[in-house]
Amino acid sequence: MSTTVAGDDNAPMERRQLAIIGALVGLGLVLAFGARACGGDGTEVPSLIRQAEERVDGRAEQASARRSGYTKREGLHIDIPYLGGRRLAELRPDVVEDQLGERVSREELPEAEEHLVYGKAEVWTHDGRIYRIRKQLAHPMDIPTALGTSGFPLDLGMPIDATTEVRWNQAWNQRRIRLVRNPSDHRLYDVIDVWRFLPKELH
Repeated sequence: MSTTVAGDDNAPMERRQLAIIGALVGLGLVLAFGARACGGDGTEVPSLIRQAEERVDGRAEQASARRSGYTKREGLHIDIPYLGGRRLAELRPDVVEDQLGERVSREELPEAEEHLVYGKAEVWTHDGRIYRIRKQLAHPMDIPTALGTSGFPLDLGMPIDATTEVRWNQAWNQRRIRLVRNPSDHRLYDVIDVWRFLPKELH
């Protein structure tokens, strides 16, 4: 004579119920983590691991800048005093990209000179060394703003005042600094054009 345990007939059903509950809990966790990974507007928010990696990358870039001894000051569009007189090939690629943009064209000139056009400025070199930078300002500017966003003091003293430009000679360790006037408002300037040195004066 055989005997049966009272709960044996219900065991398969209980296992199915537990499996269903487990699946529902797993689905809920997936949905919860999915919601946390997205912002309120449905856009993806970087994971904590990704954010940590980005912080490490940012610190590495800052350390690289410190090792190189140069970081562009806040508020500068271009640091002409830093770039002028340096060998173009020795500048860090990120500095060139940030301040000059992508190179558009390159033209060899007589006497070991080159004229390079970048997205943000034009550059002239002599034996690979930058001697002139010409940049269209972001918008018409007064003298202090044009000088300040280009790396110079806001006041270089009294300039030579001409019809289409103002100019300083032998100022701030530059051979010549020019600001080209805006044709509509002579109080404002459209272009800054700076010579670190004049190649013809080297001979």
